[in-house]
Amino acid sequence: MHEMAIVQSIMEIIEQQAAMHNARKIVKVSLEFGALTGVMPEALNFGFEVLSKGGIAEGAALEITIIPIKFYCFECAKEVTLKEYQPFCPVCSSASVKI
Repeated sequence: MHEMAIVQSIMEIIEQQAAMHNARKIVKVSLEFGALTGVMPEALNFGFEVLSKGGIAEGAALEITIIPIKFYCFECAKEVTLKEYQPFCPVCSSASVKI
């Protein structure tokens, strides 16, 4: 479960930034991940809830946005946005694509 390691890193950044800005409480954390990372928002939420207990971010809202995959097809010249990876163009089925 690599999400717990991600949350640990995020918590370190939160604490560093809070100290730099003399913050006493974090109320919201907004994160963006590309769809190709494969992160599971539920696991991130769980990890954040566990690791934020007793800290400056305890009780903070965690907002997670998954950015869809965009790729360009060289065959049909279409730009396509997908939620999940596929190795071919959904328009013309060509494998000549750029992510």
